[in-house]
Amino acid sequence: MPLREYPMLSIVVLNYNGKRFLDRCLNSVLSQNYSNFEIVFVDNASTDGSVKFIKNRFGHDDRVRIVKNDKNYGPVEGNNIGIRHINQQAKYVTLLNNDTELTNNWVETMIAAMESDPTIGAACSKQLQMDAPAKLQGVGSFIDQYGFSYQLGEGEINRGQYDHKILEIFTGGTTALIVRTELLKKIGMLDTKYSHGLDDVDLCWRIWLSGYKVVCISKCAMFHKVAGTTKRVHLDYVVFHREKNRIMTAIKNYSIAYQFRVLPFILTFDLLQILWFVLARKRSMFWAIVRALMWDIKHFKYIWSKRLHVQYRIRRVSDKEVTSHMKKTNLLELWRRMVTLSL
Repeated sequence: MPLREYPMLSIVVLNYNGKRFLDRCLNSVLSQNYSNFEIVFVDNASTDGSVKFIKNRFGHDDRVRIVKNDKNYGPVEGNNIGIRHINQQAKYVTLLNNDTELTNNWVETMIAAMESDPTIGAACSKQLQMDAPAKLQGVGSFIDQYGFSYQLGEGEINRGQYDHKILEIFTGGTTALIVRTELLKKIGMLDTKYSHGLDDVDLCWRIWLSGYKVVCISKCAMFHKVAGTTKRVHLDYVVFHREKNRIMTAIKNYSIAYQFRVLPFILTFDLLQILWFVLARKRSMFWAIVRALMWDIKHFKYIWSKRLHVQYRIRRVSDKEVTSHMKKTNLLELWRRMVTLSL
């Protein structure tokens, strides 16, 4: 298909004090072998001169639009704000981290794949570590039925072992994820109750439930500065969000029948974690799990209202179909993770 026939793409680049990454990131986007796109640069009230830099460096390019937020809305709502500002003619939208660099044919390859298969709702590409380009950051992610995540190919040497086909995955993350705009209108944007994980899982779960699939276009690559702009936070804070998000995601996206199957395991695992952290004298970790459980109880009305919307307005396929795209639970791996947290 000639490039002139390719549809409009809006690329949302979210930024918070990431000035040091912006030249490399935006240059890689503006150098694409593709013409029909725009960049919506969303700044979450940076204090490092990011907006001034963008105006001076790229202000002459009418493909770049700046959205300056009055405060830091965080990564989830920041991306949502960007989506609300995209061109109304855009058939696709890409959520792109500012600490990334795209290969020259990234946009062309990704859109060609999306155009070739109307059942693809969202896609990511192969991700390479910016500081170690020979190593994979991953080629998409999976979760098991209890919400524990697994990154495919993470840390492996890139030998082209995943390049032979389009891979069906469960979630592509939001580092560089392309989604059909019309699909986002149907299933909704990112849920702002998420932070530090699983916001992408929740979004892609809704994509699977709506009858579309999520894939990795593994022959296409980009580079990512691992944790380049991620704020350093205490581990107990991460654990709190991870645990409350796992429970919330299961309640929202599973049918009642499947909730009876998975929630007892999730809650049992959390109780085991609480006991383990007590024995390991990790008081902050113990309270992180307790606070996560209390958060879900406190916000149950919100979670249930979202669940009703998902189940009655979005769902088109069964839980059996969705879980067929998940990874089998590895109990040994779960135990290893719990022990590692207590070290």
